[in-house]
Amino acid sequence: MSWTSQLWKREPILKAKKKPVKKKQLVRFKGPDGVISFIDQDVGEIHSKLKADFAKWTDTCKGLSNEDIGVVGSAATGSKGTPKGKKYFDTLYEHLDNHVTSVASRKGQEKRLFKEQLADFERILGGEDGLITEEDAEDMKEFTEKIRGFAGGKNDPKNIPFTVPASISAKEGGGFEVDEKTVVYGHYRTPKYVEMRTKVKESENEMGAVPSSWYGAENGNQTPPMHQAMFANSSVSKKGTLITTGLLGLLETFDKQIEGAVIDEVIIDFATSGGGINMEKKAQQLADWKLFANYVRRIMKSTGTYGTGNASNKVIYSGGPSRILDNINAKAFNVNRLSSKFITAIGGFQDIVGHENIKQFRIKITRPLLFRVINKVMRERGDFEAPDGRLFYTPDDGGVKGVLRNWSNKIPEKLKPKPVKKSWVASLWSWLNDMGRYIKK
Repeated sequence: MSWTSQLWKREPILKAKKKPVKKKQLVRFKGPDGVISFIDQDVGEIHSKLKADFAKWTDTCKGLSNEDIGVVGSAATGSKGTPKGKKYFDTLYEHLDNHVTSVASRKGQEKRLFKEQLADFERILGGEDGLITEEDAEDMKEFTEKIRGFAGGKNDPKNIPFTVPASISAKEGGGFEVDEKTVVYGHYRTPKYVEMRTKVKESENEMGAVPSSWYGAENGNQTPPMHQAMFANSSVSKKGTLITTGLLGLLETFDKQIEGAVIDEVIIDFATSGGGINMEKKAQQLADWKLFANYVRRIMKSTGTYGTGNASNKVIYSGGPSRILDNINAKAFNVNRLSSKFITAIGGFQDIVGHENIKQFRIKITRPLLFRVINKVMRERGDFEAPDGRLFYTPDDGGVKGVLRNWSNKIPEKLKPKPVKKSWVASLWSWLNDMGRYIKK
């Protein structure tokens, strides 16, 4: 075979598929002390897959009714033999709401356990433009435990008792009658119940019996529709035939996802935070954060931070990436759990899920705040020298005199600038003033 034919027979090169890039979702957050932050909270698949699964669960429960779940529904209201005042429901969702709420009310709870906490769950799942708080997580954990508390007990739908016919026989003179009764759990529409309805009650167009897996002995393996709606594919039950994953399964998935929540990125923006913030406190917090303080210290020892010529020891805040303010505002800090504590304290988002595990931090710092940080990181610790060995100062100092006025006790003698000699004109005016005071005497 020629090399050309071999070339043509070669399989095409398959390019590796690029992993989808996670779109950053920075959510604006205002801390209790007014500091503005932008937070990218990563809570796994809560806002995507789990949200879709919950929507599917809701739609399925609302879409299953009457014959689908083996009940007569509201059509029985007012019919012959219907108990007075008894309410009938059509959809599985309505049955579930009534069951959970009625059980909760019997325990003296005024809150509508089902609908109100379901609404909270839906809000949290759909809140891509919001942040999940620690309070949200605790509320859902409480909801999880309440729903799990139904499992295996008398309030578990699979343990709801029903008295149904056990045997039916013909009566003398015609017709049929129930000879014996028995108790089943989970669902009432057994074959014998249907037989009783058609023969004894002479019901026409009677609904058929439900699957045998929907009823059984007390605390057996039966999974009636309402049990599936509550527990399918969870820690207490297997996947359902009508509903793949029930409410408890969804809540348990949420709790698991929340445990692994992180903050991928946080930007603390002092530039837009406005007034009323204790900047002295914020400066101290930044100065106490070793990673940030070391970075400021390194920048202050860089020649690019200062002016040139006669002002070579004067800090220049802005004017490109080499200047101190622009440098810090462009810096992305990769942080750990220890650093996360400092960042959380600065931004005031202790109540946001994932705050203890921040991956990346940026800051939009203002000139006045930076000036305070420089004071604490450099000057209060006895470091006053620019890279050229001269005493550094900032425009905020009002010149070298301002430095001496504020830090004269801490500046080494060798670094203090020499006093400026008075000109002969200044000396003359000083002499004239003294003479004037002498003449007045």
